[in-house]
Amino acid sequence: MRKTIYITIILGILISCKHKKEPKQAENKPAESLAWKIDLDTILERNNPKSLDLTIHQLFIDTTRNSEIYEKVINWKPNRMDNDAISYYEKEISKKHKPNKIYLKGFPRHWISLKKLNNEFVIYEPCDGNTPSYEINESSVLFFHQLESDADLISELKKLRENEIALELNTIPQKTKSEKAELTIKATEFKNVYELTYSFDKVVSKQLVTPNYKASEFDIIVNNCPSMKRIEFNGFDKD
Repeated sequence: MRKTIYITIILGILISCKHKKEPKQAENKPAESLAWKIDLDTILERNNPKSLDLTIHQLFIDTTRNSEIYEKVINWKPNRMDNDAISYYEKEISKKHKPNKIYLKGFPRHWISLKKLNNEFVIYEPCDGNTPSYEINESSVLFFHQLESDADLISELKKLRENEIALELNTIPQKTKSEKAELTIKATEFKNVYELTYSFDKVVSKQLVTPNYKASEFDIIVNNCPSMKRIEFNGFDKD
């Protein structure tokens, strides 16, 4: 009898402790939505920017080929933060590797990335940041990504033809222990469309590009967001 009482008391204590330690179940609350993800219009319409209210969010296809948006894309210049980043990478790499100056002849120096939409090549002007672009100067290659920039120094010009270039580059050790990378740009079967390939170790990145001065040959998908960040358009054709 006494043994039974002890067991009952112990069970009572354990149950009491369990109730005290057991957390309350979270209330079912609706998931919070980020304002910048709300109400993204994914229906693309062809429009002249002059006919739109650009003080509010607009997602459209600019087909004018001569609007201020085209001028902005073609004449885009890096800002102070871009220049500071480029300077940092060039100085870091040059501590161990001397840049090799090259002569490009008539090969284009400035390139802008392309996307593919409904089997057509287009330029995408994002809400946040800039359209990725690339520059080859006499001693380095500059990478202007959508939100940040970096650079590699040219080690060797391996190939230069009218529609193709191949460069061996020196890069930072944080990217690859070998501090070596390669970049090629070559024409595709499509008019004014080139393939840019950047590789190091087993990493290979490919991007469709066109010379900046040929940007007016392509429509621009514009994600205009002057007052609030919006989710980027992701309805492009998959590779």
